[in-house]
Amino acid sequence: MSVQSVDSHAYGEREQSIFRTLSAYAAIALDNAGAYAAAETARQQANAALEALNEARAKLADRAEWLAEEVRKATNQIVQRERETVIRLSKAAEYRDPETGAHILRMAHYSELIARGLGLPVADQELLLEAAPMHDIGKVGITDSILLKPGRLTPEEFEIMKLHASYGYEILKDSSSLVLQAGAAIALGHHEKYDGTGYPQGLQGEAIPIFSRIVAVADVFDALTSERPYKKAWTLEAAAAHIKAHAGSHFDPDCVRVFFEHWDEVLDIRQRFQDED
Repeated sequence: MSVQSVDSHAYGEREQSIFRTLSAYAAIALDNAGAYAAAETARQQANAALEALNEARAKLADRAEWLAEEVRKATNQIVQRERETVIRLSKAAEYRDPETGAHILRMAHYSELIARGLGLPVADQELLLEAAPMHDIGKVGITDSILLKPGRLTPEEFEIMKLHASYGYEILKDSSSLVLQAGAAIALGHHEKYDGTGYPQGLQGEAIPIFSRIVAVADVFDALTSERPYKKAWTLEAAAAHIKAHAGSHFDPDCVRVFFEHWDEVLDIRQRFQDED
C-alpha cells in the first residue's frame, strides 16, 4: 500500500508520517534486494570466469610442458647428430692415419681435464671434449706416401704434411655447429707454438686460441707415450720431462702446470682408454 493510497481523513498526520517512513524503508529494502541479486549474479559470473581461466591456465601449462619436452627431444637429437658427425669425421682421419681411436679419446679427455683445471666454463669444457677429436681431420688430404711413411720426413715432405692443419680448418670452418667451429679452430691452431715458431700462422702466446693451446699439450703427450709402426712409446717419465722442458717455448706454461697438477687423472685416463693389442 503506498502513501498516496492512504485516506487522509481516516488517519491523522502522525499515522501518515509512519506510513511514509515505512514506505521509504520498503523501497530501500526492495532496492537492496535487487542489488543483492545483481551482486550474486555478478559473483556467480566471476566464479565461472575464474574457473574457466583456471582451466585455460591448466591446459596452457600442459601445452607448455609438452612443447618443452618436444624442444628437449629435438635438442637432444641435434646434439646426437653433431656427436655422430664428429665421430664419423674423426674415424675418417683415423682410417688414413696410424693413430688409434684410443689416442683420440685419451687426448680429448686430457684436453677436458686441462680446460677444467684452467677454470674454463663447463660448457667450454664439454665443447672441447667433443671438438678435440677432430684436430687431425685434415690428414685425409695428405698422400699416403707421406702420411704413412715409416721413417723421418724430408723437409719437402714435412712442408706438405704441415698442410693438414689448413686442410682441417677448410673442411670444418663453414659449419653452423659450435662443435665443428671449435674443431676448425683446433685443427688450424694445434701445431702453433707458444714462442711463435709453430705453424701454419706462427701465432705467439695468447694469440693462439686457448683450445689450440690446450690440445697441443694433450696431443703431444699422448703421441709421445703411444707406440706407432715407426717408433717406440716413450716412458711416462721421459714424456713428462719433455713437456715440462718445453713449457713456455712449445707449450702454454699454464696448460702444462694444470696438466701435471692433475697427474692422477692423467694416469686414470690412460688406464681407461688403452690401445687395443
